[in-house]
Amino acid sequence: MKKQLFGILIMIASTLGVFAQKHSYVIQKGDVLEVVVMEHPEFSLQGVTVLPDGFVQFPALGSIKAAGISSQQLSDSLKKALEQFVVNPMVTIFIRKIQNEQVNIYGYVNKPGQYQLYEGVDIFTAIGLAGGLKSFKNVKTVTIIRANRTVEVLDIRYFFETNLKDLAIPMVYAGDTVYVREPKQVNWAALSFFVTLANLLIILTNIFFVYH
Repeated sequence: MKKQLFGILIMIASTLGVFAQKHSYVIQKGDVLEVVVMEHPEFSLQGVTVLPDGFVQFPALGSIKAAGISSQQLSDSLKKALEQFVVNPMVTIFIRKIQNEQVNIYGYVNKPGQYQLYEGVDIFTAIGLAGGLKSFKNVKTVTIIRANRTVEVLDIRYFFETNLKDLAIPMVYAGDTVYVREPKQVNWAALSFFVTLANLLIILTNIFFVYH
């Protein structure tokens, strides 16, 4: 009975391990990692960036593939490689910065820039990340440039003139770029100058015809 129970526990643990491995975060190029080898600081790394070729440089081991695999898979790979230097190495991988999980928000917003985005949000939430619009009444269109380079142009006012229950609000995802078009501003000083100049020309023309 005990042997059967032990066997069941082993199967459960194995299944959970496979599940966790399939659903753990997949490391990307540009991510910043921390590698901790317990009781061996000479093999531990802080702030190591995954290079454009997908590898990280590791002491004594050289280039180790990191991009495209999970943190658990990288940990297992390092454990195996370190066995030539350390007895039963215990390796833990921490993801300190996720490079690609960002959305770019520019244009007529209060705080343009790049923002971390771990899941999709609607366009209004995305604009809110950048401090909101400078002035809603002046905005007409918002452009979303998708990560796959497709472009969507939205009439932002339409969403406030229609029942939102009947609309699918566009979503924004990591890798997208949101551009709120700057409204055309009237240069009142220049306009006033030209109006004054036009009036002056009319007066001079009238004077010319009066005396001629």
